Amino acid sequence: MAFEPKANSGVLWPNEKRSSDSHPTVRGDIYLDLKLLQAEWSKAQNGLLKITIAGWNKELAGKSVITMSASAPYVKPAESASTAPSLPSDDFDQDIPF
Repeated sequence: MAFEPKANSGVLWPNEKRSSDSHPTVRGDIYLDLKLLQAEWSKAQNGLLKITIAGWNKELAGKSVITMSASAPYVKPAESASTAPSLPSDDFDQDIPF
């Protein structure tokens, strides 16, 4: 199975031409969708663009590789006021008959 580039995906292949420890163990490419980059660019801080990368060990073309996907960083949703429990009003005690 050959790798077919898709938006926001890539693959890291073993670097078989390593002549020293300073050369990378794996190398490859990732194909980023321009829409993802534009959407995240507006959120960049201090000139740094943050993209989340995930990887999976797989077998491609008879070699152990790491396939990758790129996405916008996960942002935990804020709790909305409608999901938070409401507190009783001040006249709550007046409804109790004892």
